[in-house]
Amino acid sequence: MIGRLLLTGMAVVLASGFAAAQAKTAASPLVALQLKGHWVCAQTGSSAGTYDQDWTAVFGGTWLRATDSTKGQVTGEHTVTFNKADSTWVVLDAFLPGSYDVLHGTASGSSHIAFHAVYPKLALSVVYNRVTPTQYTIDVSGNVQGKKVLTRSVCAKH
Repeated sequence: MIGRLLLTGMAVVLASGFAAAQAKTAASPLVALQLKGHWVCAQTGSSAGTYDQDWTAVFGGTWLRATDSTKGQVTGEHTVTFNKADSTWVVLDAFLPGSYDVLHGTASGSSHIAFHAVYPKLALSVVYNRVTPTQYTIDVSGNVQGKKVLTRSVCAKH
């Protein structure tokens, strides 16, 4: 009898925690991004080519992670979240050669987000635009290690 009560109590606690986590996630602007899944991106500009981008939810849905790859080789990862406390988007980028950056962005919605690099000190801006439910663009401009960067990626859901 005590064992059943304990199990029932645990089930109620777990269920309420799960419902609270779902409510928190559903209220997040991350859900509005609708990025989960496989995307194929065509990049033009100072770096050109195509790459795959696979988006998944991590950390209980409080972050989204994109894994970039070309011909099956992972070339970078991007994790993004929305900080409700200060209405700021945060992106952590890591790239194959060992480079990384942290971007902050502000936006009232999820269809247009302008980011700027906050670490390391880079003169870099990244703009995300949702074009349609199955297409978005990423425009990157600035200077990285003394080199001018100007690219546009057009990503389509597959």
